[in-house]
Amino acid sequence: MLQLSLFDPNPTPARPATQGNADVIYADASAILARPTGRLADLDFVINPYQGCTFACTYCYAAFFVPEEERRERWGQWVRVKTNAIARLRNSRQNLHGKTVLMSSATDPYQPIEAKLELTRSLLPILAKRGANLAVLSRSPLVTRDIDLFQTFDRINITMSITTDSDEVRKRFEPQCASIDRRFEAITQLSREGFRTRINVAPLLPLNDARSFADRIRDAGVSRVHINTFHESSGPFASGTRQPALAIAKEMGWTEHRRERVLRELTHYLNRNGRRLAA
Repeated sequence: MLQLSLFDPNPTPARPATQGNADVIYADASAILARPTGRLADLDFVINPYQGCTFACTYCYAAFFVPEEERRERWGQWVRVKTNAIARLRNSRQNLHGKTVLMSSATDPYQPIEAKLELTRSLLPILAKRGANLAVLSRSPLVTRDIDLFQTFDRINITMSITTDSDEVRKRFEPQCASIDRRFEAITQLSREGFRTRINVAPLLPLNDARSFADRIRDAGVSRVHINTFHESSGPFASGTRQPALAIAKEMGWTEHRRERVLRELTHYLNRNGRRLAA
């Protein structure tokens, strides 16, 4: 469990200053629970223990929400740790009983720095004690570390992001992320442990074989699959697919026409034989 001294006002040697090639920044947050908007409006709250993410996915929409231009340009090269997150959650007067809390919407709660700091892990017992329903969204196999704490929730669902069946494609778009195999192993383990699980194929990236990818998803034991494709932002303050990903997609011939065709094909294979996984 997290050493609370890591988040004392006075810095300690235990705080790592870097994670790989990325800078680690420590700062208090004005709040830890937020009301979701847009496509997440059906949820009650979101928690982002970190700002930024060192997985450095080229398409990540979360970069659009960073106000500082310099940090937007350096997306993936820094992460901000919300040092007062535990205290903020403990002291929050929000009624969380029976409310659905998403962890997380604009960061990955199980990105590499979490293995050292265990900030996400330290928030889970507080949420469980207050009767929250938990929704976890990650692309990290580290999520299986917290199975013991997930078992303390009355209602929980865990979603793993797996956007392609090709590690060569993954390395181009998601250079710091775990392999496809490790992510499938993690979500399959969670399914076998009895958790309600899902897979997020968003954005859909080039595939080697849509049918075999669908079979692998079905074999993972998930109850639902969400699929979405690239979308360009509609204005200067709107989120969308970032330019680095669009450039790679153009280089690979991953056109809108191809994306839509593969989307229809993958959806067909996921929903065959009377078992509908994709909407």
